[in-house]
Amino acid sequence: MNKRGSNAVGVRRYNERLILATVRRLNGASKADLSRITGLSPQAAVRIVESLTDEGRLIKAGKRTGGMGQPSIIYRINGGSGCTIGAEIGRDRLVCTMLDFDGRIIACESTTTSYPSPASAVELIQCFAQKHLPQLREEQREGFLGFGIAMPWFIGEWREEAGIADQQAAAWAAPGLEEYFQKELDGPVIFENDGNAGALAELMSGSAVGLTNFLYVHIGSFVGGGLILNGEIKRGKNGNAGALASMPIPQGTSTDFLLHAASLYQMTTSGEGEHNPAWEAWLKHCAEALAFVIISANSLLDLDAVVIGGGLPHTQLRHLSERVKNTIQKTAPRDFFCPELKIGENGEKAPAIGAGLLPLFSTYAPNLISLLKSDAVASLAESRRGRA
Repeated sequence: MNKRGSNAVGVRRYNERLILATVRRLNGASKADLSRITGLSPQAAVRIVESLTDEGRLIKAGKRTGGMGQPSIIYRINGGSGCTIGAEIGRDRLVCTMLDFDGRIIACESTTTSYPSPASAVELIQCFAQKHLPQLREEQREGFLGFGIAMPWFIGEWREEAGIADQQAAAWAAPGLEEYFQKELDGPVIFENDGNAGALAELMSGSAVGLTNFLYVHIGSFVGGGLILNGEIKRGKNGNAGALASMPIPQGTSTDFLLHAASLYQMTTSGEGEHNPAWEAWLKHCAEALAFVIISANSLLDLDAVVIGGGLPHTQLRHLSERVKNTIQKTAPRDFFCPELKIGENGEKAPAIGAGLLPLFSTYAPNLISLLKSDAVASLAESRRGRA
């Protein structure tokens, strides 16, 4: 096996992803910009940009004048060169999105459900695909990258809070669930925790663009979260990193879980209107609980920011963020560095948007870890032993 050749292919693939990710983040860049920002040689940047342009992934989007020399050609992502479909499967609704290759929303539909079954979820996703894919140009249809599915890993748990029967929950715990979706949906299928998907949406097309380390908090029917470290979703050994619902919080002389303090299912009968006593009580309890969790998380991770998003209107999210910040300032230890608190830009659609980004992210986002495969590590170790 030619390990050196295999690694060269991996490096080229990584560099292509790096160029695409940089163009997407800057919303347009010249070859010189890309060489300077990525650290690639001018020759390598030119070669990769021209190859991606020939493939239709990049397009020429004008020229930048001014300065010395000839005007620079600006390249942008060709959104019409592909698409994805994402679905957020929740306990009370299913949201489908279709994104173009640049991550922009083409279509979005939300269906209220009383706890979907795997079969009903697949049927809704199929209907969405059959409705919207034929409306695209042939080039974009042929560039379809697959389906992203975002859902709580333990969607059948917390049954009392969700008001679901054991039989309903058991359907999601049955073996072969992923294989069932792969079989029924026409294309590759990628699964992700809904909190991680929401974090991905904010990372690639929200308030966390440009950040590399942040915690995402999704205020929904059930509170959730996701963790981004070094620009990548941090999943952990069991894929459950950033699962904020089960984070312990103080409750008098005992402890409770964040789920019971920061979830909107508790407000279904009380209403969310400002100046509503029940709302004010919930807001106070939620802010205190989130402040405790953020102090704990940031003491361990020293994050750039915490992004708070979800199903609340922007004004109410801002009020919540202000309450959290004030509580942190009053209760944090002296040696605590408070991360920036940001409001998410994708709202309640964040997990569904993130689901649509999953095929795009997994296929075209740079991932340095992919270069450190076992054969490459072994080759490096051998070369070091040879120099010893």
